[in-house]
Amino acid sequence: MEIVVAAEHTLDRDEIVDLYDSVGWTAYTADVDQLMRALAGSHLVLTARDGTGALVGLARTISDGESVCYVQDILVRPAAQRHGVGRALMDELRSVYGHCRMFLLTTDADGDAGAFYRASGLVPHAERGLIAYSRP
Repeated sequence: MEIVVAAEHTLDRDEIVDLYDSVGWTAYTADVDQLMRALAGSHLVLTARDGTGALVGLARTISDGESVCYVQDILVRPAAQRHGVGRALMDELRSVYGHCRMFLLTTDADGDAGAFYRASGLVPHAERGLIAYSRP
């Protein structure tokens, strides 16, 4: 699958809702105006698009741009999972924020998501004393 990852500043509301709904993140889409404000207020929003231009993934950060990067959301449309979309998003995040002392992501996900985070180089905070990903 051809994947193009890019920073986007103008996001299509319907496309965003469809992506978030596709992964079951309906708490975000219950208030679409709030979701769009959250995306607009993010430090960086990366999108992943397939060869047809369809939105298949998204990652967004909250950061000071210098010392800490907090990955707020990373999601990949189910049909595009296991095709390198998440990896491409994480690789770009690491490229942009590689100079930061802390690269954090907190989640309650385990299973495949936890395996993905480990494969992406993140470790549970219990192993390093820092929050890379954790369960509440």
